[in-house]
This record gives sequence, structure tokens and C-alpha cells, in this order.
Amino acid sequence: MKHLSALPLLLALTAASAPAPKVEVADGDWSTLPALQNRGYDHLHSNVMQRLWELANQRKCKIPGYSMGKLDMRLSFAAQYNPDGSVARLVLPRMDCTEAEGILAGAVLEMIQGGDYLRRGESPQGWYQGALTFGYQAGPGT
Repeated sequence: MKHLSALPLLLALTAASAPAPKVEVADGDWSTLPALQNRGYDHLHSNVMQRLWELANQRKCKIPGYSMGKLDMRLSFAAQYNPDGSVARLVLPRMDCTEAEGILAGAVLEMIQGGDYLRRGESPQGWYQGALTFGYQAGPGT
């Protein structure tokens, strides 16, 4: 009985020690990669959209899709999966804004790990392309 009670702890420690995905920014075209299936935005938080809007609105960063107080985000990315299904690498387009790139990387990783994106088809090297799209406009007085 003692051995069975230790199993959940061992599994938790193994899962916790999995290496974090490598995140990179790059200029490139990954449109030829197999597409990830987008299953919704359950793990995209409004504070992510708001902070990106704030960075653009305050002119701290030039965020693609920002115009006249509205943010229309259309971001493509590439993700490489390990054979066990975990994410090994995430590549986002270069935005020349470290804070925005970090926010987007964290959001996309959370969405992938939360099941908002699923692999379709087979990719011998484990690479897939995905897209993140959303619109955001702050309310009056913001």
C-alpha cells in the first residue's frame, strides 16, 4: 500500500521536472507547416489583450494590428512538439518589443498546453503552424 501512495507524488515530480519549451522570435514563413486546429480561446485572458493594447496605445511598442484605439491582432506562430506531445519550441514573429513578445509567448504556450490548439496530421519533425487572432478595444475613459 505504501508504494501506491507514493506513485502520485512521483508522477507530479516527473511532470514538474519536464523542461520548459524554448521560446524564440524570428522572421520567417511557416505557412507550409501542417496547421494546428484552433479549438477556442478558453485560455486567452483579457489581461493579455488589454496589456498589448496598452503598449500600443501608449506608443511603448508598435503592435501590428493597432490603429485608432483598436487592436486587431493576427499573429502566426510555429510550434515544435516532442514525441510525447509536449511543446519543445515556440517561434513567434519578431515585434522588436520584448514585453509584447513575452506576453504573447506566455499566452500562446498556455493556450497550447490548455488544449486550445491541437495537432492535426503528421509532421516528421514535429513542427506545426498556428494562428492567434483577436480584437480588443478599451472602454471609455481608458
